[in-house]
Amino acid sequence: MILGRPTNLILGAFTAVLGAIVLVLASLTPPIIIPGTVVGALGIAFGAIIGLVANQPPTLNPGQTFNVTTPAGQPNVVTTVATPPAADQPPVPVIVPNPPTTGAPK
Repeated sequence: MILGRPTNLILGAFTAVLGAIVLVLASLTPPIIIPGTVVGALGIAFGAIIGLVANQPPTLNPGQTFNVTTPAGQPNVVTTVATPPAADQPPVPVIVPNPPTTGAPK
């Protein structure tokens, strides 16, 4: 997320602005022609930068404390980042009992 917005929204906005700039440059007299490879390279470069900025790992690790700001009139609190839960127990095989037999043995 960048500025509280999802990555795809930021990337889409950048792509729209880049397309609008290319259209404006093409509509000038004389037109400024930008090859498609240059526009594609700009889109890929800025997409990679947006992806790197948006996908940073969390800055808090389990066991660290942080302040929680509450609405006015309520006390602020300090809390600790919880550690992940323990791994699940290994699966236990289900044992099906032998079905009851009826009648005389064969």
